[in-house]
Amino acid sequence: MTFRKTLAAATSAFAITLAAAPALMMTTQTATAQSAETYSSTQLDAFVEAFLEVSELRTVYTERLQAATEEAEQQAIVEEGNEAIVTAIDGVDGMDVETYSAILEEAGSDTELNDRLTARLQEAAEEDAAEG
Repeated sequence: MTFRKTLAAATSAFAITLAAAPALMMTTQTATAQSAETYSSTQLDAFVEAFLEVSELRTVYTERLQAATEEAEQQAIVEEGNEAIVTAIDGVDGMDVETYSAILEEAGSDTELNDRLTARLQEAAEEDAAEG
C-alpha cells in the first residue's frame, strides 16, 4: 500500500480508529488525559506523524497475522508488531508511547481535540498529494 493510500485511509477512518486502541498496540500505562487546550501544536504534529506510522505498521502486521496459520507464529508476529509500533512512536521527536496513548484516548471523547487532529491529518494528505 502506498503512503498516499495509507494516509487517505488513516484520514477517513480517524474517528473510528480513535474509538479503539490499535490492534497491535501493547497495553501501556496511560498518562493522565489532558484537555485539547493542553496539547501544543508541536505535540499534536508529533502525534499525527506517529499515528500515520502506526497506521502503516498496523496494516503490514495485520496482513502478516492473517496469513499466519500457527498460534506460535501469530504470537511472534504480534510481539514483533508491538515492538515495531513502540519503536515507531518513540522514534518521533516529541512523542512517546504514554503521550501517544493519552492523546489517542482523549481524542476519542474530546470533539475539539479530535477535530484538531483530523485537520492535521487532512493537511498531511494534501501535502502528500501536492508532492506526488
